[in-house]
Amino acid sequence: MIVINGIDQSAVYQEVFEIDNHIHNGEIWFGKSADQSGTNWATEGGMTPFQAVSGNADFGGDANDEALILGTTDTPIRTGQKYFDIHRIFVNAVSADTVYFLRLVYGTGTMANAITAKQYTVIPVKYDSANPTESAGIPVDIISRRYQIGTKIWIQAKNATNNATITFFIGLHEYTQ
Repeated sequence: MIVINGIDQSAVYQEVFEIDNHIHNGEIWFGKSADQSGTNWATEGGMTPFQAVSGNADFGGDANDEALILGTTDTPIRTGQKYFDIHRIFVNAVSADTVYFLRLVYGTGTMANAITAKQYTVIPVKYDSANPTESAGIPVDIISRRYQIGTKIWIQAKNATNNATITFFIGLHEYTQ
């Protein structure tokens, strides 16, 4: 450990290394896997969007309204990678032209246990299907932590309209350390 003016330089170096790897990294985009019954929930470059369904101003409508994003065998994509982050989301359609809040939940057990443990991040998105040129075509950044390879990811939607749908693709980065 090298300390200069009370600052651990190795910690600074590690943070700079992570930022550099995040900025200068390949992004991999995913759509929904044709069969999500197992541990493979996503398809690299898949053209079928994920879909989440809102409750009545709450996350999720009826049972199983969350989108299964990544199962335990969906990562790594590149050999030797140990971590990943969900970097961006690309909304391709909505049923209600109002604000959605998307809750990205992560964990190794059940989604309910992960929510109880506060293992999530929430982002607002707005997509105007009546005038898509105002909102379409631009992926939205997601600020989240890095996850270990094999971590499961779910997304839930919240909208003022009950059973409102939102369809989307996700992009991620992978890391060796």
